[in-house]
Amino acid sequence: MLFTRDFKMAIREGRVTRTYRRWKRPQARTGGRYTLAPDGIIEVTGITMTAPARIRDADARRAGFPDRNALLAFLKASPDAELYQVDFRYLGSGTASQPERGRVSAAQLDQLLARIARMDERARRRWTRSVLEAVGRRPGTRAADLAAEFPGWDTATFKQQVRKLKALGLTRSLETGYELSARGRQVLERLRD
Repeated sequence: MLFTRDFKMAIREGRVTRTYRRWKRPQARTGGRYTLAPDGIIEVTGITMTAPARIRDADARRAGFPDRNALLAFLKASPDAELYQVDFRYLGSGTASQPERGRVSAAQLDQLLARIARMDERARRRWTRSVLEAVGRRPGTRAADLAAEFPGWDTATFKQQVRKLKALGLTRSLETGYELSARGRQVLERLRD
Protein backbone atom coordinates (compact mmCIF):
# COMPACT_ATOMS: atom_id res chain seq x y z
CA MET A 1 0.00 0.00 0.00
CA LEU A 2 1.30 3.41 -0.91
CA PHE A 3 1.08 6.52 1.26
CA THR A 4 2.22 10.09 0.69
CA ARG A 5 5.08 11.53 2.75
CA ASP A 6 2.75 13.33 5.22
CA PHE A 7 0.80 10.15 5.93
CA LYS A 8 4.02 8.16 6.39
CA MET A 9 5.21 10.58 9.05
CA ALA A 10 1.86 10.40 10.86
CA ILE A 11 1.95 6.59 10.70
CA ARG A 12 5.47 6.49 12.17
CA GLU A 13 4.31 8.82 14.96
CA GLY A 14 1.28 6.60 15.68
CA ARG A 15 -1.28 9.25 14.70
CA VAL A 16 -2.60 7.27 11.70
CA THR A 17 -3.64 3.63 12.14
CA ARG A 18 -6.30 3.28 9.46
CA THR A 19 -6.74 3.95 5.77
CA TYR A 20 -9.63 3.74 3.34
CA ARG A 21 -9.14 2.36 -0.16
CA ARG A 22 -11.37 1.83 -3.19
CA TRP A 23 -10.60 -1.57 -4.72
CA LYS A 24 -12.37 -4.03 -6.98
CA ARG A 25 -11.05 -6.61 -4.53
CA PRO A 26 -8.71 -6.23 -1.54
CA GLN A 27 -5.14 -5.42 -2.54
CA ALA A 28 -3.79 -6.16 0.94
CA ARG A 29 -4.40 -8.98 3.41
CA THR A 30 -4.82 -9.21 7.16
CA GLY A 31 -1.45 -10.10 8.64
CA GLY A 32 0.38 -8.79 5.57
CA ARG A 33 3.39 -6.57 6.13
CA TYR A 34 4.07 -3.63 3.84
CA THR A 35 7.00 -1.24 3.54
CA LEU A 36 6.60 2.50 4.01
CA ALA A 37 9.31 3.35 1.48
CA PRO A 38 12.08 4.10 2.03
CA ASP A 39 11.91 2.76 5.60
CA GLY A 40 9.36 1.40 8.05
CA ILE A 41 6.91 -1.49 8.14
CA ILE A 42 3.18 -1.67 8.80
CA GLU A 43 1.19 -4.81 9.51
CA VAL A 44 -2.47 -4.97 8.46
CA THR A 45 -4.64 -5.97 11.42
CA GLY A 46 -8.01 -5.93 9.68
CA ILE A 47 -9.76 -5.28 6.37
CA THR A 48 -13.49 -4.59 6.24
CA MET A 49 -15.74 -3.65 3.34
CA THR A 50 -17.63 -0.54 4.36
CA ALA A 51 -19.73 2.32 2.98
CA PRO A 52 -19.31 6.11 3.15
CA ALA A 53 -22.39 6.38 5.37
CA ARG A 54 -20.66 4.28 8.06
CA ILE A 55 -17.63 6.57 8.34
CA ARG A 56 -17.63 8.86 11.39
CA ASP A 57 -15.38 11.80 12.31
CA ALA A 58 -13.38 9.55 14.68
CA ASP A 59 -12.74 7.10 11.81
CA ALA A 60 -11.53 9.94 9.61
CA ARG A 61 -9.13 11.17 12.32
CA ARG A 62 -7.63 7.65 12.63
CA ALA A 63 -7.01 7.86 8.87
CA GLY A 64 -5.28 11.25 9.13
CA PHE A 65 -8.15 13.55 8.14
CA PRO A 66 -9.70 16.28 10.30
CA ASP A 67 -13.24 14.99 9.80
CA ARG A 68 -15.53 12.71 7.80
CA ASN A 69 -16.19 15.30 5.07
CA ALA A 70 -12.48 15.78 4.36
CA LEU A 71 -11.98 12.03 4.04
CA LEU A 72 -14.99 11.60 1.75
CA ALA A 73 -13.77 14.45 -0.45
CA PHE A 74 -10.41 12.67 -0.73
CA LEU A 75 -12.01 9.33 -1.68
CA LYS A 76 -13.05 9.54 -5.28
CA ALA A 77 -16.23 7.66 -6.11
CA SER A 78 -15.76 4.73 -8.45
CA PRO A 79 -18.79 2.80 -9.72
CA ASP A 80 -16.89 -0.51 -10.06
CA ALA A 81 -14.83 -0.37 -6.84
CA GLU A 82 -15.81 -1.16 -3.26
CA LEU A 83 -14.76 0.90 -0.25
CA TYR A 84 -12.52 -0.89 2.26
CA GLN A 85 -11.43 0.12 5.73
CA VAL A 86 -7.88 -1.09 6.41
CA ASP A 87 -6.56 -1.04 9.98
CA PHE A 88 -2.85 -1.46 10.63
CA ARG A 89 -0.09 -0.97 13.17
CA TYR A 90 3.39 0.43 12.72
CA LEU A 91 6.09 -2.15 13.45
CA GLY A 92 9.10 0.15 13.32
CA SER A 93 12.08 0.59 11.07
CA GLY A 94 13.03 -1.84 8.34
CA THR A 95 11.53 -3.10 5.10
CA ALA A 96 9.06 -5.91 4.49
CA SER A 97 10.38 -8.82 2.47
CA GLN A 98 9.99 -8.23 -1.24
CA PRO A 99 10.62 -10.44 -4.25
CA GLU A 100 14.24 -10.46 -5.39
CA ARG A 101 14.69 -7.87 -8.13
CA GLY A 102 18.31 -8.31 -9.22
CA ARG A 103 19.45 -9.81 -12.50
CA VAL A 104 18.85 -13.53 -12.95
CA SER A 105 20.68 -16.43 -14.59
CA ALA A 106 19.79 -17.59 -18.10
CA ALA A 107 17.78 -20.51 -16.69
CA GLN A 108 15.87 -18.26 -14.28
CA LEU A 109 15.23 -15.80 -17.08
CA ASP A 110 13.73 -18.59 -19.21
CA GLN A 111 11.43 -19.51 -16.29
CA LEU A 112 10.31 -15.90 -15.90
CA LEU A 113 9.61 -15.59 -19.62
CA ALA A 114 7.54 -18.79 -19.50
CA ARG A 115 5.49 -17.40 -16.59
CA ILE A 116 4.94 -14.15 -18.44
CA ALA A 117 3.82 -16.06 -21.55
CA ARG A 118 1.28 -17.97 -19.43
CA MET A 119 -0.01 -14.68 -17.99
CA ASP A 120 -0.56 -13.37 -21.52
CA GLU A 121 -2.27 -16.62 -22.58
CA ARG A 122 -4.66 -16.56 -19.60
CA ALA A 123 -5.60 -12.97 -20.42
CA ARG A 124 -5.98 -13.86 -24.12
CA ARG A 125 -4.09 -10.65 -24.75
CA ARG A 126 -0.38 -9.84 -24.84
CA TRP A 127 -0.11 -7.17 -22.16
CA THR A 128 3.04 -7.91 -20.16
CA ARG A 129 5.56 -6.44 -22.58
CA SER A 130 3.39 -3.36 -23.19
CA VAL A 131 3.16 -2.63 -19.46
CA LEU A 132 6.89 -3.17 -18.95
CA GLU A 133 7.58 -0.88 -21.93
CA ALA A 134 5.30 1.85 -20.53
CA VAL A 135 6.87 1.71 -17.05
CA GLY A 136 10.38 1.61 -18.52
CA ARG A 137 9.70 4.54 -20.83
CA ARG A 138 8.06 6.71 -18.16
CA PRO A 139 9.35 5.84 -14.67
CA GLY A 140 7.71 7.78 -11.85
CA THR A 141 4.57 8.48 -13.90
CA ARG A 142 1.16 8.29 -12.22
CA ALA A 143 -0.72 5.05 -12.86
CA ALA A 144 -3.70 7.01 -14.23
CA ASP A 145 -1.47 8.59 -16.89
CA LEU A 146 0.07 5.24 -17.87
CA ALA A 147 -3.34 3.55 -17.92
CA ALA A 148 -4.48 6.06 -20.55
CA GLU A 149 -2.10 4.33 -23.00
CA PHE A 150 -4.14 1.10 -22.75
CA PRO A 151 -7.55 1.20 -24.46
CA GLY A 152 -10.21 -0.48 -22.35
CA TRP A 153 -8.21 -0.32 -19.10
CA ASP A 154 -9.01 1.95 -16.21
CA THR A 155 -6.45 2.92 -13.56
CA ALA A 156 -7.43 0.07 -11.24
CA THR A 157 -6.93 -2.50 -14.02
CA PHE A 158 -3.52 -1.06 -14.88
CA LYS A 159 -2.44 -1.15 -11.21
CA GLN A 160 -3.62 -4.75 -10.93
CA GLN A 161 -1.46 -5.76 -13.89
CA VAL A 162 1.58 -3.91 -12.54
CA ARG A 163 1.15 -5.73 -9.21
CA LYS A 164 1.39 -9.05 -11.05
CA LEU A 165 4.71 -7.96 -12.53
CA LYS A 166 5.85 -6.63 -9.14
CA ALA A 167 5.16 -10.06 -7.61
CA LEU A 168 7.73 -11.45 -10.07
CA GLY A 169 10.24 -8.79 -9.02
CA LEU A 170 10.05 -6.93 -12.34
CA THR A 171 8.79 -3.55 -11.12
CA ARG A 172 9.09 -1.36 -8.03
CA SER A 173 6.57 1.10 -6.62
CA LEU A 174 7.79 4.66 -6.16
CA GLU A 175 6.26 7.55 -4.22
CA THR A 176 4.55 8.33 -7.53
CA GLY A 177 4.33 5.64 -10.19
CA TYR A 178 6.70 2.76 -10.82
CA GLU A 179 10.08 1.84 -12.25
CA LEU A 180 11.60 -1.32 -13.69
CA SER A 181 13.93 -3.34 -11.50
CA ALA A 182 17.22 -4.70 -12.87
CA ARG A 183 15.36 -7.97 -13.43
CA GLY A 184 12.54 -6.13 -15.19
CA ARG A 185 14.99 -4.46 -17.57
CA GLN A 186 16.61 -7.85 -18.26
CA VAL A 187 13.24 -9.44 -19.04
CA LEU A 188 12.19 -6.53 -21.26
CA GLU A 189 15.45 -6.81 -23.24
CA ARG A 190 14.69 -10.48 -23.95
CA LEU A 191 11.06 -9.76 -24.85
CA ARG A 192 12.29 -7.22 -27.42
CA ASP A 193 14.58 -9.83 -29.07
